Amino acid sequence: MKGRTLLLLLGCSLILCGNLHAQFVFPETIERSHPRLMSPDVTREKILHEIKNSEEVRTSYENFKSKIAGFVKQHETDPEWMVSRLQMYWKSHATDVIVDGDFYSHAEGKAPVPTVRFNGKRDYITDYNIPKDEDIIPYSEDERGLWLQHKKTKNWEWVTPIESGRIIGKINQRIMGYARDAALIYYLEEDESYAKFAAHLFDTYMQGIYYRKPPYDQKKGAFQTLGGYTAFQVIKELSVGHLASCYDYLYYYLKENAVDKMPVYATSFKKMAEQIIKNGVPNNNWNLIQADKVIHMAFILEDDSYYEDGRGAQHYLDRIFNKTEERQWSITKLLNAGYDENTGIWDECAGYSMLVTNDFADLLITMQDAIDVDILPYMPVIPKAVNVLPQYLFPNKYVIAFGDTHYGKVSNRSMLNMVNNAKKFGKAEQEKEYTAMAHMINEINGGSSNGHGGRSRNAFMSLLSGNNVNLDEKVPAANINDYITSTFYAPNVSWLAMRNGFDPKNGLMISQAGSLGNHMHSNGIAMELYGKNYVLGVEGGRGDSYHSANYLEYYSQFPAHNTVSVNGISKYQEMRSEHPFKVNHVYPESERKTGFFPDISYSDLYFLEPKTNSDQNRVMSIVRTGETSGYYIDIFRSKTKGEDDKYHDYFYHNLGQELTLTNTNNEFFSLNPSEKLSSKDGDLVAYDYITDKESIETDQDFKAKFELSIPGEEKVTMNMWMKGEANREVFSAKSPPSEAIRGGMVPDDIGDMPLLTTIIRNKGEAWNNPFVAVFEPANESEPSTIKNISSFKATNAGESFVGLKIESLSNRTDIIFSSDMDLPCSYNEMSIVGTYGVVTKDSSSTNLFLGSGSEIKNGNYSIRTLQGNLTSASLKYGDDQIYFTADAPTVITITDNYKKGDVFLVYGDGEIKGERHKTKGNKTISFTVPALPYQKITIKRKNR
Repeated sequence: MKGRTLLLLLGCSLILCGNLHAQFVFPETIERSHPRLMSPDVTREKILHEIKNSEEVRTSYENFKSKIAGFVKQHETDPEWMVSRLQMYWKSHATDVIVDGDFYSHAEGKAPVPTVRFNGKRDYITDYNIPKDEDIIPYSEDERGLWLQHKKTKNWEWVTPIESGRIIGKINQRIMGYARDAALIYYLEEDESYAKFAAHLFDTYMQGIYYRKPPYDQKKGAFQTLGGYTAFQVIKELSVGHLASCYDYLYYYLKENAVDKMPVYATSFKKMAEQIIKNGVPNNNWNLIQADKVIHMAFILEDDSYYEDGRGAQHYLDRIFNKTEERQWSITKLLNAGYDENTGIWDECAGYSMLVTNDFADLLITMQDAIDVDILPYMPVIPKAVNVLPQYLFPNKYVIAFGDTHYGKVSNRSMLNMVNNAKKFGKAEQEKEYTAMAHMINEINGGSSNGHGGRSRNAFMSLLSGNNVNLDEKVPAANINDYITSTFYAPNVSWLAMRNGFDPKNGLMISQAGSLGNHMHSNGIAMELYGKNYVLGVEGGRGDSYHSANYLEYYSQFPAHNTVSVNGISKYQEMRSEHPFKVNHVYPESERKTGFFPDISYSDLYFLEPKTNSDQNRVMSIVRTGETSGYYIDIFRSKTKGEDDKYHDYFYHNLGQELTLTNTNNEFFSLNPSEKLSSKDGDLVAYDYITDKESIETDQDFKAKFELSIPGEEKVTMNMWMKGEANREVFSAKSPPSEAIRGGMVPDDIGDMPLLTTIIRNKGEAWNNPFVAVFEPANESEPSTIKNISSFKATNAGESFVGLKIESLSNRTDIIFSSDMDLPCSYNEMSIVGTYGVVTKDSSSTNLFLGSGSEIKNGNYSIRTLQGNLTSASLKYGDDQIYFTADAPTVITITDNYKKGDVFLVYGDGEIKGERHKTKGNKTISFTVPALPYQKITIKRKNR
């Protein structure tokens, strides 16, 4: 059965299974010669031709070979030198590994040959360096442990396996990488000295697996469902890929020189595959990592019919693609369960979501390389998943960082794979689309338009998979605005982004996250704020590792986030979490690209804090005041459902070196050192990570100024104003550095600094006395434009009402209304029935913005909905011009003394005749207007 027949069988032979997935039917015979893990489009002859004729490839190959040549030469005179460095049970030949939860305990049993050693603990954190090959004691299996060098003292010490972290596995991974590389050189040059070196290492390791039994947890805990043969997590079986590739390149050499051991190798591969399928986590990124490992082993096995147990290549491919087992879901089920088909977002934090999409795109290439099959038609969500990646970006082109994410860049890997797939199978439109997208990502990441430049960073290695994508330079880069939207809501991860502009210096953006999906934190409604080239109100990241104290106690907990904690004890399950927020309203609606009022966005979120059974409501808004200026509004209401409101703590963390607290007259607060915010008082241990605490009890409005100074750049300031309330204590403090800041957003020395932190403790409930803050980013060339902020109470408003008057230097005034209920309330000549509204007045015009409500009015102009329905709308008037938009039918009313003729409202192709009214001596005209995108409207009079 040759290539094209195989393509038809695998690519087109599908059985529908229910309504969710199509089942792949694999051929009875796979006749592709080895190496199968290399693209069929890349032959040995083509690689040798490139090495001979391309200086870039030749140089790359010579550098690659030089790292192995010395080991091979040494092997000719001392064949045990490198093998003896493998981490094996050299003396005991142990078969049974016993662990104690997340830690190695001991090993028992006796095999006829040395067996592969198990890692020391689940966590990778260790105080010791991975030793160089020459520093490893040969054939070392000592009751004292491993001979290692301390990172700080540089002293060499005997270290228990537990203290060594994952060093055992790392050493074996490195050495088996040498074996793989030597096998590749043998495949190309047919120099048997390289084959002998690789085969010796491979044989020792694989026999060491053959006689090993699956590890056993004497605590009978989580390890029993997670562990592999050599590691505490099946996804950390790091040598599997090297072993499969080594075998693939050596296949015909081994068939000739070790034919009697081929069953041992096959059994060892199958043992590892079975363990990886048996254990793990089925519903997140683990499943795909496990699948990738098994698929690589499947491809290098023989057909099912070759083995007595019937478990060969087809068997394991079928298990991965079609069969759902307890801890290993099928690829098709994983796709359907993990992705939101409407948004294309994977149900993990942004960092892991991007990795998973890259991995699925890699799977396309794995399958087409190995057996010439296009599986993209059976993964229809993947194009959408690739296209949505830019939604994760802040204006400075760094990704948002909720949960276990870092402020990194969006990789073009998935786009290049989509181009590769399109080229392979002749899909012109797909190639054009993702070429444009790859150019775009390359450019915003600061690279050239053609990111690969014809070669990868390793010109030789890029040849092996055929994945050296040359992007068509004639295709222009895509526009980032075609991929991002002003608001974006991903319900399957409880994440909402709001943007205004995408210029790095002047763009504004809020990112808010609850806790739903995997790799999430216990954070309530957390938020990030952007300003002047930087994410200023940052997330904290994950800490040293997922098993470290600082992750478990601090980084994954409320006080590490920009959120509100109740009674000092707000907490729930982190990592795999089921605590989303509810979106009461967002404007504009998620993914809307046009037709909305451009200067204001707004969100109204609700969260049930489970630990204290508390209601939390966060209203946030972006208000654009000019091309280079704007500010954020944050109104956070919080209360317990009972009567046990001790205190509510508002946390805000900001990048920078200097924090000052003043009253509204810019007079510095007299702060005193404080011992509060401590587990000694019953607060979470996370509070103990907060240092340099100073505080003042005050009911005044206050200002906080966070200053970030980076050498060679303008100083950036985040100006924070907060409304004062009785029974408040304001803290200036420092929090642990943001571990999320890695990858170049700020210099390392600044990223390593403690975060400047303001904490406001409200004694008693914070619902009728909510936290009300205004944030304005500024820098030296574009300083703060807000002149004054004050608050007001509206007539007939509820207790939790918030009114703000924000005056700008440009003679602009914004009047902000916020309520937790749709009560009619008024202030001066303005009134609103709704939960959020803004009346903006400047020297030439007035704008009425209704975030969510049924009516808003100022003077002679008003908007109201039909039958009291809630909607969002905006009406701007002045200078004889009117602009309007509404998401639902509304009535616009204008007070005027119309004496003669009919009055018409004209919009687009429509025309509406006005209705005359007389109310309290005023003559008005009203127009019932359908839902309209933002546009200019005209009032015309026609004499009778």
